[in-house]
Amino acid sequence: MIKTKTNIYMLYVYIFFAQLFFDRALWVIYLGDKGMTFGQIGILEAFLHLAIVLFEVPTGMVSDLYGRKTSLVLGNFFSLLYGLFMMISGSFSLFTLAFMSMGLMITFHSGAEQAFAYDTLKNEKREKDYTKVVGSMTALALLSLSLAKFLGGFLAEVSWEWVYGSTIFTHILALIPLFFMKEPERDKTEDIGGRWYHQWVHQFKMGARVWRNNPIIHKPVVLFILASSVLVIITFYGQEYFIHLGYSPVVVGAVFTIEGLLGVVMAKIAYKVEERFKFFNLLYYGLGLYVLFFILFIFANDWAILLSFLFLAQLLSLFEPIFTAFVQNLLTSNVRSTFFSMIGLTESFVIMISFPLFGFAVEKTDFTQGFMGLLIVFFTMVTGFLLLQKFQADK
Repeated sequence: MIKTKTNIYMLYVYIFFAQLFFDRALWVIYLGDKGMTFGQIGILEAFLHLAIVLFEVPTGMVSDLYGRKTSLVLGNFFSLLYGLFMMISGSFSLFTLAFMSMGLMITFHSGAEQAFAYDTLKNEKREKDYTKVVGSMTALALLSLSLAKFLGGFLAEVSWEWVYGSTIFTHILALIPLFFMKEPERDKTEDIGGRWYHQWVHQFKMGARVWRNNPIIHKPVVLFILASSVLVIITFYGQEYFIHLGYSPVVVGAVFTIEGLLGVVMAKIAYKVEERFKFFNLLYYGLGLYVLFFILFIFANDWAILLSFLFLAQLLSLFEPIFTAFVQNLLTSNVRSTFFSMIGLTESFVIMISFPLFGFAVEKTDFTQGFMGLLIVFFTMVTGFLLLQKFQADK
């Protein structure tokens, strides 16, 4: 029997080191310093999400078919490549390789960490602890990323080589806890025979069947994808937006550090919120607050813009552990990573299209009009989807 505590603690240590990307609050600024335009930055981010779209589901299948640890080791390898390419890059083509490496890293991690935790708990019939554990995982990831954002500002004052050299070093350290993690038992996908790709096609069909047979997850999955995609755009273009407002890179790093630390608190209390409120009440009230703070982010002044951004980000930090627990309870362990990879694929496809479009829109207009357009698109898509769901339910 796998020792649950050892596995979970080693997973915590791994997550802490694996999230130490010291450029997360500064990479848009770094690319700008290297001569990239907003449009080019948008295209680079699109390449990252193109890699996710192309490889998200196949790498999710790697986790379900060959093991969670295998997926995490491969993901960490691409983290190292990202840091290396960013450090030596001076051209658009090399930056493309860096962002594609980051995309591959995300695909190998996507779903594998959560599936590793859920299956470890399931082996000792402790599934009820999952929201608490995944909340701690999210909190650790945010704490680590916040620390990286904070230190990144100071490292950048020395040189960008320090930023990316430190990233490479910490991801070498991330390999150590992986050595001590034991692969949890999981339901095996039946062997259907034939060539290897027949097994992969079968795995994909299993993931699609989850969506088809569980209409209860349609609303939360679609709304989560739309809200998280919009927040990615706000977060990354917000780096340059805050610089445009007159804040220094150190202040921007501090703002994102605070955002991450608040996210730690939200993730840690998520299981308590889950116990007190019905899931769909949280979904609808959270959506209303999301739209409210999005509006304030656009039309507020000075520090109120920063506060609106902080509140906006915390809504997803609070909801994500609750959302993943809700979906995990409907899955068998031989399809966990595959299905969450499908969610990640869809989210990345949305970002891949919208991120560069937003960059070009900002170049042609300004940040305020760009964010207003983003709000209109988001509100229209959410309203249209909810009306469609109501129409189908009334039929």
